[in-house]
Amino acid sequence: MSLETEIPELLFSEMKNFIESSSDFDRQSFINSALTDFLLQNGCQVKQLKESYSKYLLNHTSKI
Repeated sequence: MSLETEIPELLFSEMKNFIESSSDFDRQSFINSALTDFLLQNGCQVKQLKESYSKYLLNHTSKI
């Protein structure tokens, strides 16, 4: 799937800086994570999405 959208320059700049400073993210994984988080916070009930995101969070919070 391809996604194209305009976002404010400040948001793009901060996203770019975060991705460049994080070894865990590339642009695609960052966008996937942000969209998944948004969907789950807004009532998405897809079981596989919830399970996948929970595993992701568990793997990344243990590195902090």
